Order: sequence, then structure tokens, then C-alpha cells
Amino acid sequence: MTDRTNPLRVLGVLAGADMRLDLLRAWAESAEVVLAADGGADRLHEAGFVPEATIGDLDSISAQTASEQRELIHDRDQNTTDCDKLLSLATSRGFTSITLAGVEGDLIDHVVGTLFSAAQSTLEVRIALRRGLGYIVKGPAVREWATVAGSRFSVLPVTHCEEVRLTGTRWELDRSALDAMGLTSLSNIAESELVRLSLGSGCAFVFRETDSSPYWGD
Repeated sequence: MTDRTNPLRVLGVLAGADMRLDLLRAWAESAEVVLAADGGADRLHEAGFVPEATIGDLDSISAQTASEQRELIHDRDQNTTDCDKLLSLATSRGFTSITLAGVEGDLIDHVVGTLFSAAQSTLEVRIALRRGLGYIVKGPAVREWATVAGSRFSVLPVTHCEEVRLTGTRWELDRSALDAMGLTSLSNIAESELVRLSLGSGCAFVFRETDSSPYWGD
């Protein structure tokens, strides 16, 4: 039986339109709880799925989709993004982690803004992408991922990061400092079945290339 007070598979859907509808539906059907942010409900509507709740300033959702929502929460705060509102809703309902979908689109400012929102959240945030999975990692932390040799693996600093150790990749890191204005680990390559990241301090975005099918194992 699913623990509704703290489910392991919480999906939050934003309005980015790059993910195929069949893949979005597969993610939604594999989740225990699905939440949407404003126009993300339209994407779910196109995929034939209704979320448990939708939140936002409601300037993007269509009238038809709005009328079909189980729970529609109008948050007029213009100092927070729809992603901020979605993450706050998940937090208020006692969830501890969330996977975001619908992040990629044709507005790069929204993509970057979503990463910032995820970094500020107290939730453990993953991001379902067209070509893999993304993770927000905050130090101090040690994380491991099962990988396929030859697949892409990146570690990008959201804030200044210290004491970064990365093993299992072509270009390893040993007590390195990462910074947006300095060293990053972009398009590294996994060379083993396990990649290990140790982060002493700071916040980083990790990307690992996968076959993009729904996966809740980490």
C-alpha cells in the first residue's frame, strides 16, 4: 500500500514542451502523486492525464484544462515562479523529494530559473529530461549512480563548490573547487558501472545520460 503522507514517487510537471507526450504520460503513470504548475496541467491534459493538484498564478493554463482539475490553487504572488509555488506545495504536503518534468523548452531563462528554484528548495529534487536525469546535490554529500560506460556525466556548480571528488569518469576530480566562473565538469564520460561524487560544500547540478524511461531508483 502506498504511503500517501510521504510517497517515494512524486512528480511535478512544468510547462516545458520538449518532452514527448508519451514519455510524459509514462512518467505520470509511474508516479504515486502528480502535481502540476500552471501550464504544466495543459501538457498533462494533452497526454491524457489529470494531476492531483495544480498551482500557479494561472496565467498560462487554458480555461478548459482549468475546469477539469481536481484541485486548482491560485497563488497570485508575483515574487515567486510557478516552479517555486509547485515546490512549496509539495513541501507543505509533507513530501521530502520530487522529480520535475517539463523543464526543457524554448525559453532558456525558464530552464535556468527552474534550476535556481530547485537549488533553493528544501526538497530533494531530481529532473526528468529528454536524454537523462538531473540531480540537485547540496554539500556535504556523497552520492553514487549506476551508469553505462561511455555515457555522458556532468557536474555543474550552481554555487561555488569545494572539496569535490569525482570517480568512475574519464576525467576525475580530487578535492577540486568548482565555480560557474572557473572549473566545471561538463560532458564528462562514465568509464565504469558506478560513478561516485563527494561534495564538501556548495550546490551542484548533476546530469547523467540514460535511456530516458521513467526510473525511480535514485
